[in-house]
Parts: sequence; C-alpha cells; structure tokens
Amino acid sequence: MSQEMIKIDGAIGEGGGQVVRIALCLSALYRIPVEIHSIRAGRAKGGLSAQHLKGVELLQEMCNAEVSGAHIGSVSLTFKPGYLQNKKYEFIADTKTAGCICLLIQIALPCALFSSRAATYILKGGTNVPFGPQIEYFKNVFRPLLNRFGADFELDIVRKGYYPKGGGEVHLRVNPVRNLKPIDLLDSGLVNSITGSAYVAGVVNINAAQQMRNDARTTIIEELKKRDIPVPTIDIETYQESRNAAIGNGSGINLMATTDRECIFGGSGLGSGRPGPIPPGKEAAQQLLDPILTDSCVDEHLQDQMIIFMVLAKGTSRVKVGKKELTCHAETAKQIAEIMLGSRGLKFSMEKDDKGSTVLECNGLGLENEFIN
Repeated sequence: MSQEMIKIDGAIGEGGGQVVRIALCLSALYRIPVEIHSIRAGRAKGGLSAQHLKGVELLQEMCNAEVSGAHIGSVSLTFKPGYLQNKKYEFIADTKTAGCICLLIQIALPCALFSSRAATYILKGGTNVPFGPQIEYFKNVFRPLLNRFGADFELDIVRKGYYPKGGGEVHLRVNPVRNLKPIDLLDSGLVNSITGSAYVAGVVNINAAQQMRNDARTTIIEELKKRDIPVPTIDIETYQESRNAAIGNGSGINLMATTDRECIFGGSGLGSGRPGPIPPGKEAAQQLLDPILTDSCVDEHLQDQMIIFMVLAKGTSRVKVGKKELTCHAETAKQIAEIMLGSRGLKFSMEKDDKGSTVLECNGLGLENEFIN
C-alpha cells in the first residue's frame, strides 16, 4: 500500500456523493489511503447521508479498511484500504431508507470485479428513486456497456422500493475478472428501435403509466420528425406492479434506444404524484433523444459511470460524447481519477472528430487482479 495519504476536496466539481464513491473505489483498488474533507459540500444538506455511509461501510468490509469519520453527517473521512481478499461469499448493505441502490452498486461493482472470489451483494433501499439511476437503467443500459469492457454481473430484483419508504431489495452477483478491455465507441449509428416500460405501484392508477407512455411516444416522434430523422419502431409497455413485488406507492418510466452500431441509450422519469416542471414521460424521452440529437455514443448518465472503467482498462479507450461538454458528473469523476492516479501516468484527453463531436480518450492503467492467474 502507498503510504502517502492523498487528500481530496469533497467540494470539487459537482460536490456530491460521487466524489466519495470514485475516491474510495480507486483507494481500494490501488491501495492508496485517502482523506476526504468537505464531503458533499455542493449539496443543501452536506455530509454523509445513510446511503453514502452504507457505501463506505460496504467497501470497508470488502477490503478490510481502517476508517475514521464514518458516521451520519460526517464532512471528513479517512480510508486506509487493505486487500480485496474476500473471506465471504455474501455481503449485505441496507440503507434502511429510500437511498438509491444503484449508487451502492456503483461503489461496490468495480472493487467486486477485482476481488479474490465471486460473491453476492444483497442491497436494500430504493430501486426507483430521485437523484440516482433507476434499477432498470442499470440492468438494461449500463450492463451492456460494462460487457464491452469484458465484465458482467447478474442482477435479481427481489422487490422494488420507492421514495419515501424504500424497502427495495436487489441481489448483485459478480464474478471477478483478470483485467478489463479498452473500448472504442466512435460511431453511434442509426437508431433502429426504442423500447421501454411505464409502471405504477401501490395505489397509483394505471392511467398514470398510460399517460407517461403517451407523452414519451409523442415527444420522440415530434422531435425526430422535426429534424427529418427516421422514426424507428417504438414499443413501450405499461403495467401495474404486483403487491408482493414492490413496497409503497410509485410510478415511473424507463426507455431504451438501440442503434445499428450496438450503442444503447437510456431515458428515465419518475412520477411524484404532484405536477412537476416536466412530465415524467416527456423527461424520459428528452433524456433518450439527447445523445441521438448531439451525435454521442453514450447518454449523459453513462458518461460518468464509464470513467472508472476506462481508467482500469488495459489500453486506450475512446468514446464519442457528442457536441456538448462533458457532464459535470463525468468531469468530476475524471478529475478525481487524475488526482489519485496522475502520478502513475493516467491521462485523459479530448479532441474533435470531423463532424465536430468530442471524443474522450483515456490511456487506461491496466489494473490486473492479483488473485486471478
């Protein structure tokens, strides 16, 4: 383990929980002790929430780390990792709130891929909640991207959980890998299908799901026709969650677009029961359309999630991120990685292609799993 403590300003970039997740992941993977101060300084209520704390505790258990400052509301934390040598086949992390399960997956998955043995991670909290990916997005959009890096996972959604009750449960099964492959995503191709589902749970009427579906479909067709882009097949189902498959009341929509170059884009929206600035169906459609209209190979939510895997891959990854700037979340993830691993030669670069779209390039450091021959 590197003996020099790296200090991270939690207010950097978007100043949220992502700073903690990326820093601790890289700390555990490269056995670099870190100290994070001003945790979640960019949020109205700073410090570690139950969700972030549970992520810290899960990673602590995975790598036998020495940790101080791990408590609710903490604005500073030190993390001194041991080895990712699993002595267990099962880990449990329960936020006991509606904390986003997908954000627990984000902190656990990279380390699980480089641990000593396969394990199951039983994660409890919110599956479809604000301020984080919906579980369907993680399974249907993120997973295929991870497959390109040469890794995979199994995801069993035992029970859905919504805000504010939570109560969802997901079982994540991960087999470790020797290393990750770099990816080249430079041609998004043409969209050949759009699929998705709109759901309601509890006392929410099925009409809400039908409205979300109709809003999404109308928005997609209008925007594509406006730009003379061929409208692909659109198939959005609606359904009512069974009583034993979900806790509490909720509604939402998840969309997925696939292209003839095997790019996958996602878009999601949550119904809150109260009128919002953008109806959830239209919001999901706009998220889905954004990479299509800006010539990107990944949607905005994939941008920040792919950063750590580009860093770990063995070789140079190149991904076209379109005619917009990197998202604040992606830029933050990139900055944290450079702070922690810049001395080891990690470098990102950005250039324009012949269509004026930005290509993000990363010379991955090629981490190898010392437990796999």
